[in-house]
Amino acid sequence: MHWVCYGIADDRRRQRLSDVLLDFGTRVQESVFQCRIDPQLAEEMLSRVKRTIEENTDKVHVLALCDACGGKVAHYGIAHEVSDPEYLIL
Repeated sequence: MHWVCYGIADDRRRQRLSDVLLDFGTRVQESVFQCRIDPQLAEEMLSRVKRTIEENTDKVHVLALCDACGGKVAHYGIAHEVSDPEYLIL
């Protein structure tokens, strides 16, 4: 599991990063995504993130959690565990 959070002032670049992250995970807060992906997809995600952001101004934090650590994530209030999206391919 990977958690990605970011602070990007530029609206266009922030939207592009959001679109990239939606390819890999689920938005849990305005600028926070939870991604349940394998190591190969994680590498692809990180590569696309790096190509999208401006190194001198943007802030992106990626937290990679092992299975044991992922099981220790606590949710309070109306927050809940995000499930993997289900896809139906016709």
